[in-house]
Amino acid sequence: MIRNNAKISEATSNKVKAAMSKLGYIPNQAARTLITNKTMTIGLIQKSSTPEIRQNPFNSDVLNGINQACNVRGYSTRMTVSENSGDLYHEVKTMIQSKSVDGFILLYSLKDDPVEHLLYEFKVPYLVIGKSLNYENIIHIDNDNIGAAYQLTQYLYHLGHRHILFLQESGHYAVTEDRTVGFKQYCDNVKLSNDCIVIESMNDLRDCIKQYCIDASHKPSVIITSDAMLNMQLLNVLYEYQLRIPEDIQTATFNTSFLTENATPSQTSVNINPDVLGFTAGNTIIDVLRNETISFREKLISTQIVERVSTTKI
Repeated sequence: MIRNNAKISEATSNKVKAAMSKLGYIPNQAARTLITNKTMTIGLIQKSSTPEIRQNPFNSDVLNGINQACNVRGYSTRMTVSENSGDLYHEVKTMIQSKSVDGFILLYSLKDDPVEHLLYEFKVPYLVIGKSLNYENIIHIDNDNIGAAYQLTQYLYHLGHRHILFLQESGHYAVTEDRTVGFKQYCDNVKLSNDCIVIESMNDLRDCIKQYCIDASHKPSVIITSDAMLNMQLLNVLYEYQLRIPEDIQTATFNTSFLTENATPSQTSVNINPDVLGFTAGNTIIDVLRNETISFREKLISTQIVERVSTTKI
């Protein structure tokens, strides 16, 4: 191997590289793995591989960012495929014990997560996209989701909204809980009611909209959803009840994407820059694996509100 070999001069190294380029030589990764005991592969752990997770634009954008970083630096990625937590635990354990990857990126953040405990117990290099909930010394890349939700609620308040309904996904994941906290904080600051409803299913969602937007005497003027996928489900239910956006009810959500931009109508959303989250995470885990100095334990990626047709001044 000529890479970073102190016994080979720079001039010789450059000649060899030029010859390799001229001949179209591609290094054999399997042979390199045998020599270095490194797979040059990063394991990516998603909370589930169900269709609603796989097809979420947030996940695809994060993965794109990770893969861009890895491709530039000569690494490949391997994604988990388990649909439930029990299978995921055993899948990750097998990846660790078989040494099929050099390190991991955990694509979610969950308190007392058995999978993260497994990574920590085996002393495998990893980082978290999300909050560091279980171990203080673990690197994590995140947005300020409390601040983002606070700012979105403030934006809606300044449009004139005084009754805001917040719909959150189930599952107790940190990102959803933080957005709920940010919403409640702003509502408390301006003395607004902070109605937060956990949505477990489409039937829950239909019942909620019927209760709050059809039957209630004091209806919300705007609905925030904690995630763009829940927002898409909300749009379907509002259509079923023949509620027009923004004339009858307004809507806003998180994670600007192709879906929010091309919904009918286009949705006001918080851009959480998932591609930057992924790119930063990919570069950082490679730096960890190469024993490079990491100057942070937490890095927060900025967010911006993108105003679309679904919200307007009232």
